[in-house]
Amino acid sequence: MLHEELQNALRQIVELKVRNRELEAKLLMAGTGERDTMPTKQKVTNCMVVGDSIVRNVGAEHEDMKVECFLGIKTEQLHRVMEKRDLVSPETVIIHVGTSDLRTTRNLDFVMGEVYALVSTAKKKLPNCRLVLSGVLRRRDVSWRHIGALSDRFDWVANAL
Repeated sequence: MLHEELQNALRQIVELKVRNRELEAKLLMAGTGERDTMPTKQKVTNCMVVGDSIVRNVGAEHEDMKVECFLGIKTEQLHRVMEKRDLVSPETVIIHVGTSDLRTTRNLDFVMGEVYALVSTAKKKLPNCRLVLSGVLRRRDVSWRHIGALSDRFDWVANAL
């Protein structure tokens, strides 16, 4: 029985890796991400919001805000997107992460490491911007204690960087 469970877990890992590669290919093909980006009326951007689908309609009424939403993106994937893109340099960048990660992983230290790498990259690419790290909102499918523990780790990352 243990052997079957191990085989099932290995099969799930392979399926997740395939899905991850498919998502990465979609992100690369999206180019500038115009499909999931809220259009702005002006070229001047005072604030940029980057994250998963929860940020989709943030700031829709503000002309000076750019929102880049990536459905179901995890922190590691968002990190790669930020590394590869040429980003404008707004006054403030809000990074929303962790929601998709928290649902699929139990290792909060791993998520914290990914967030640390993401924020470090953002600081290097956007040295004159004020960075805001937005954490996980309460969810029905995740314990509030688990969310609080991840928020404590995000707090540590924010203070460290």
